Amino acid sequence: MGMASEDLLVTLQILPGFFSNCLFLVLYDSVVLVKRVVALLSSSRSGGSGEWRRMLTSAGLRSIWNSFLLDAYKQVKLGCEAPNSKVVKLPDGPPCSSNLSNVINVPTAARIRNGDECRLLDFGSSDRPLVLVEDFSDVADFLLVYIDEAHPSDGWVAPPMGPFSFSVRKHQNLEERLGAARKLTEHFSLPPQCQLVADCMDNNANVAYGVSNERVCIVQQRKIAYLGEQVLANGLQQPLSAK
Repeated sequence: MGMASEDLLVTLQILPGFFSNCLFLVLYDSVVLVKRVVALLSSSRSGGSGEWRRMLTSAGLRSIWNSFLLDAYKQVKLGCEAPNSKVVKLPDGPPCSSNLSNVINVPTAARIRNGDECRLLDFGSSDRPLVLVEDFSDVADFLLVYIDEAHPSDGWVAPPMGPFSFSVRKHQNLEERLGAARKLTEHFSLPPQCQLVADCMDNNANVAYGVSNERVCIVQQRKIAYLGEQVLANGLQQPLSAK
C-alpha cells in the first residue's frame, strides 16, 4: 500500500510538467503547420518542401513521460555522494565488439586543484563542453557521458536543427551505442580535457542521474556540488523535483 501511494504521489507531482510539455508540442506543431499552409498559399518554393514531422506523437509522449519518471526516481541528490555508475570508454581505432575491460566507473574524483577535487559531468550534450572547457578547464576536469538516443530514427524523430543532422536508430547493443558516440568525435572537436564515455546498455548512469536527455552535474570531493536542471528532448528545462 505504501509503494502504491508513493507512486500515486509521484504521478500527481509530474502531471503538471508533463501537460505543460504536451501543450508546448501542440503549439509547436500548430505554428509549423500554419507556416506550411502560408508558404503553400504564397507559392513559396522553399517553405512547402520537405517532410513535416509532428512532435506530438505517441512516441514523443512516452519519451516525455519517461523523462519525468527518471527525474522523480533518480538516485543523485544535491550535497550527497555521487552515484558510482558504470560507463564504457570508447576504444581507440575502428569500431569493435564490446570489451568488458573498457567498462569503468564514472570518475567522481579528479586531480587536486587548490586543495579540492572537482569534476563536471555532462550527460547527452555534444557542443556545450566546448564552451565549458574553454572557460573552466583550469578549475575542473570534464566527462561527457553519451546516453540513450533522444530522437532515434525509428522512434520519436525530431526535425533537423543546426548544421548537423544525424540519423541514429535505437541502440540495440553496446556496439551501436559506441558507434553513435564515436560520431561526436568525428563531427565535433572535443577538447583533450573532455573525456567521452558511453552509458552501459542497462542505462545505469542515465537512471542514477535522472538524465533522460541532458543534464550537467558538478562533483566536488565525491559529492554533488551542483545538479543542473533536466533538459527535455524538446528543449524545455524541467525544474528539479528534489535536491
